[in-house]
Amino acid sequence: MLARRPLLAALAATLAAPSLARAQGWSPDRPIRLLIGFPPGGASDAALRIIQPRLAARLGQNVVIENRTGAGGNIAAEAAARSQPDGTTMVSANIGTLAVNPALLRNMPFDPIADLAPLSMLFNATNVLVVPAAKPFRSVADLLAAARARPDTLTYGTGGVGSPGHLCGILLDSIAGVKTVAVPYRGGGPQMLGLVAGEHDFSFSPMGTVTSHIAAGTIRALGVTTRQRALELAEMPTMIEAGLADYEVLNWDGVLVPKATPAAIRTRLGDTLRAVLADPDVAVEFGRRGLTPRPTSEADFAAQLAADSQNWQRLVRAAGIEPS
Repeated sequence: MLARRPLLAALAATLAAPSLARAQGWSPDRPIRLLIGFPPGGASDAALRIIQPRLAARLGQNVVIENRTGAGGNIAAEAAARSQPDGTTMVSANIGTLAVNPALLRNMPFDPIADLAPLSMLFNATNVLVVPAAKPFRSVADLLAAARARPDTLTYGTGGVGSPGHLCGILLDSIAGVKTVAVPYRGGGPQMLGLVAGEHDFSFSPMGTVTSHIAAGTIRALGVTTRQRALELAEMPTMIEAGLADYEVLNWDGVLVPKATPAAIRTRLGDTLRAVLADPDVAVEFGRRGLTPRPTSEADFAAQLAADSQNWQRLVRAAGIEPS
């Protein structure tokens, strides 16, 4: 029996060699699915529509976007995690889905770190604190005064549980010492429509989804969640300038594949994605939507995810939020 082991090992290596060779020269032989957990109208969907044709051209294969909405992006991310690791399924997911949902949900259907492999981050987005034009709030101070006067009354819309807008609200309550109520929608697009209609009191939404509504006068901006003011809304103070020390929420998206996807395939997909994000035309298109392209290595993406997972899980615990 012992004598057969070297022979079996050699046979296994022989069988694996063609597969490895194919991976090293890998090109997709059928359309690639690019899953997203949110509906059209939000920042993530807009970014994917920009890069989709460029990815397809560089890979020599169709790239099909599938919006699988629900559960704060978990439905799409889980579908990707359970897909065949052959390079034909990718998923775009944000900080909420990957770093915060594990802290907010008692039974996560997948493990973002154990079940998915990062390719590259996609973008950073500036979130803006906005209110319906019909509301009386003219500043962050006005909003906080109302929240303190009426605890558990003011509502804020989010793109779903664990979404960046939800994180912003959690952090607002934690730093300002107020209690507001999150109202989850099935993505940023529906949430913005709800805000314009006055269905909730305020929201933290990506700049790309609010600028046209601000210009139209249907909503009003009060501040931005970055440490520096945004060029597109230079008159708006940061939340820190508005009196909330250390208030910053980095809103990012990234692209991942099933964990077992061979390294050579990940390299091809990641290199292609980074090349697309480095295209100056992509930067212009992203910029019009308040997004900044963020091509990163697998290692840098993994490090960002690990750090944000720790930070937000600590914040959720400190805020006394029980997993649901």
